Amino acid sequence: MLYGAQYFRPPFPVRTYWERDIAHMQAMGFNCIKLWAVWNAIEKVQGVFDFADLDALVALSQKYNLQVVINLIPEGAPYWTYQGDTRDLYATADGQTVAYGGPANIPTAGWPGRCMDDQVFSDMVMHFIRTTAEHFSTDAAVIAFDVWNEPHLEPMYDYRSNMLCYCRHSQEAFIRFLKHKYQDLESLGLAWYRSYTAWDEVKPPTRFGTYPDMIDWRAFWLGNIQLWLRKRVAACKEGAPGKPVQTHVAYSGILGNKLTGGLANELGDEFLLAREVEIFGLSSFPKWLMGEEHYYRHFLHNEMVAQASNGKMFYQVELQGGAGKPGLLGGLVPTAEDVRVWNYNTIACGGKGTVYWQYAVEPSSLESPGFGLVGFMGEDTPRSRSASLCARRLNTTDIDAAQRVCETNAVFVSRSISLLAFAAGRMEELYAKSLSGVFKAAYHRGIPIRFMHEDHLDSLLSSRIRVLYVPMPLVLEPPTVAVFKQFVQEGGTLILEAGAGLYRANGEIDLQQQALGELMDMKHVEIQAAAENQAIDIKTTDGTVKGSLYRQLVASDDAIACEGTFEDGQPAIITRQLGKGTIRWIGTFASLHYETTGDEEMGAYLAGLLDAAGYDAIKRIDYSYSRQPSRTRVVLRLLQTNGNHLVVANNHTDLKATISIQFTQAPEPLSVVLEPYEGRVVSV
Repeated sequence: MLYGAQYFRPPFPVRTYWERDIAHMQAMGFNCIKLWAVWNAIEKVQGVFDFADLDALVALSQKYNLQVVINLIPEGAPYWTYQGDTRDLYATADGQTVAYGGPANIPTAGWPGRCMDDQVFSDMVMHFIRTTAEHFSTDAAVIAFDVWNEPHLEPMYDYRSNMLCYCRHSQEAFIRFLKHKYQDLESLGLAWYRSYTAWDEVKPPTRFGTYPDMIDWRAFWLGNIQLWLRKRVAACKEGAPGKPVQTHVAYSGILGNKLTGGLANELGDEFLLAREVEIFGLSSFPKWLMGEEHYYRHFLHNEMVAQASNGKMFYQVELQGGAGKPGLLGGLVPTAEDVRVWNYNTIACGGKGTVYWQYAVEPSSLESPGFGLVGFMGEDTPRSRSASLCARRLNTTDIDAAQRVCETNAVFVSRSISLLAFAAGRMEELYAKSLSGVFKAAYHRGIPIRFMHEDHLDSLLSSRIRVLYVPMPLVLEPPTVAVFKQFVQEGGTLILEAGAGLYRANGEIDLQQQALGELMDMKHVEIQAAAENQAIDIKTTDGTVKGSLYRQLVASDDAIACEGTFEDGQPAIITRQLGKGTIRWIGTFASLHYETTGDEEMGAYLAGLLDAAGYDAIKRIDYSYSRQPSRTRVVLRLLQTNGNHLVVANNHTDLKATISIQFTQAPEPLSVVLEPYEGRVVSV
């Protein structure tokens, strides 16, 4: 377990406060400190490395029994690395180049450096990483290197309405990607509907319009960022072969902080990146960046990153410690309750600790005066006391050894669908919100649920998942359809929304509509849009439920089991028995509707499709409150350690809550009582 704070980002804090602050971290019960190793603060002159500040900080950390994670920051490049050729700089779709400068988070500037597809620059970066890792390779206090702070296509956070990178080096790398994928120019031309006579005619798309080239361009970049991370890991391992390597994403790329997506825009794919490291994590600034629903959204991001980690250690590598920074002097300051809820969110997802951004108030630049966990003069605050209490309570051997127990409900996640939504004109937000809607319906009713990514689909049949919800399923390739079909035949319940398999992964309509035929024995007729700002009504025997944006009309040669109809009598909800299981098709975007409207009937309907207990080990869960809430909003998850269960319960409400959990192999229910905004871990 790692509990601590980010401390040093040169040149702050100044040396005067180092020992005072580090001693206080130990007194708070922290066991970890994170330090930035910024390239231009270390190799100010080419070939001359100055580790004096970091050496002193590591020695102090060891004196006070703090484990050190060194975060390598080559994005703060020395100015000697740029010789004036603008063709080596990051380039946008509209021809801008990104010059070295001072961003909000690197006071020593040099951001963003040159494009890493430039081999000369990449070699210099790897030399910095290798040399720094080697310098600390035998230092017992240094327990890990974080080789990439929030990996993404670096300038994109400042250029979100544009696209990168179109420099000569990236265009050459893209051509190599296409040659590997398509082998010859004729095959590429067929895939892109183009007539090329030479490879130098092929350019990456700079506008939205055609799908295959844009999907290839973004898929290339997701893999390219993964490759850049792999190179950093290799360089670090060459320098310090005995030290673990980690990275941490800024947020779930497929969700986006406020569920706006960003996978194909900022290009940070947690499911690809987690493959390359031994330890994974995420940054979260919930009160600053996630909006009013930050308790839920923070939990959602932890859930997605936990799934991306796929059994590897993950933790909250950066958590908002003080006011975020919108506006002149900052934003809302986290409360003690906020800190507690966020900590237990991470534990509930199987995370192994929390490190705060950051310990002290930021003295300068756009992030000033924000983010400090402690006060202006280093004094404790309600939030730092809460952080201290969480560290003391949660840093236990049981929690450290515990692994997640697989829930019986899951939401299917697809990179292919997200890429298609981006190619349609940056519409990833629709897919991100669709992923959240059914998850939120479960959250509001206390039903455990998880994510299942297409990369991990080979584990579906051996998992404990019994109900799989597939929102906005616009791309379902034959291997996915085959696994879905077997899952149902073996007794699973599959829930599909409108447009199942409408497109192939390259963005072309599947005229055969294989997915719909294989899974539902139906034929696609038409997609029809709803009138602007109007929901799509579905009449069922239990009332009316609703969907958003579109309805799908279908036909079948055989009789169908219809559970709901659109207003004109067309089938809207259809079930099919297949083997031992059931497939339910909902002919609209139901999950999106719940996320965007909070419609209670729709939420109740979605939750009713799920396994209410959420775990094989649980027969029933009941919630009661000091007064009746509109929604549950209590997180309950199971971890497992040494044959025992740990129940993690986290109260996101201002009400006293009592949870009654009836386990399948226990004669009496377990009762867990939570005060407002309280979290508990109970051993069973």
